[in-house]
Amino acid sequence: MTETTPAAARYRGRFAPSPTGTLHLGSLTTALASYLDAICHKGEWLLRLEDIDPPREAEGAAAEIITCLNAHGLESTQAPTWQHDHWARYRAICQQLIQSGHAFYCACPRRQQDELGRCINHCKYKALAPENNNLRVTLSVNDLDFVDRVHGLVNAPPRAFDNAIIWRREDLPAYLLAVVADDIDSHITDVVRGDDLLHETHRQLALYRLLGQMPPRFAHIPVVVNGEGKKLSKQTGAPGLDNTQAFTNLRQALEHLGLNLGTQVRCENLHSLLDYAIQHWRLPSPRLQ
Repeated sequence: MTETTPAAARYRGRFAPSPTGTLHLGSLTTALASYLDAICHKGEWLLRLEDIDPPREAEGAAAEIITCLNAHGLESTQAPTWQHDHWARYRAICQQLIQSGHAFYCACPRRQQDELGRCINHCKYKALAPENNNLRVTLSVNDLDFVDRVHGLVNAPPRAFDNAIIWRREDLPAYLLAVVADDIDSHITDVVRGDDLLHETHRQLALYRLLGQMPPRFAHIPVVVNGEGKKLSKQTGAPGLDNTQAFTNLRQALEHLGLNLGTQVRCENLHSLLDYAIQHWRLPSPRLQ
């Protein structure tokens, strides 16, 4: 089982949205959970804009996200960071993995990958050129179980990823590489995020190990779902937040996180509501399957 507790480090958490649109109730809930957990641990809460996929990004969305978080009282003591500033770091890691024999170029289009997104055509042994090919990393498939702060012991699937894309053929870094590199460089000790990413953690742990780094602790909270039981997202038509309704929005997010204010709790403004939430914070229970 993989140990996921950083050694005696001050708590550093983060919220890392992609600027593909405005925040909705689901993303606010995740931001709020990560914020409250950091503040309750007397730690730092960082904001990182994950802008590594320009074709999917919406113009002005990053600024709107920052404005929205501030309007809801979720402010970091540090300036936001942007993944587009870190490409040299990502490329350096890729080069390191190529030189160590852990990364290889793959020509397989999506239709030729298996259901886990893996290369199954032995591209590793073909000495392919970088042009128009994905760069993949060879990952361990052993000892990728971990203890989640919400879900407890999480077992790796019997067929874990043994290779994964870290640099895309479109000359863009992949999420796996960018998120691990940035969390390492930011000294993140704790990641609080939605449980839709629960099993993404296994291959992130494998990459941490390959890079010789200690992973953070993870807490995967239940995502907000719509009336059809689908994750609330831009793809499922989630409406953007109205910043003038910040108090109401935060109440709804807190109720989803299991902090039911009811009618007896008197919080008259955003500041008192956040203070109450900090005093009573605890991680929510996992969603029933």
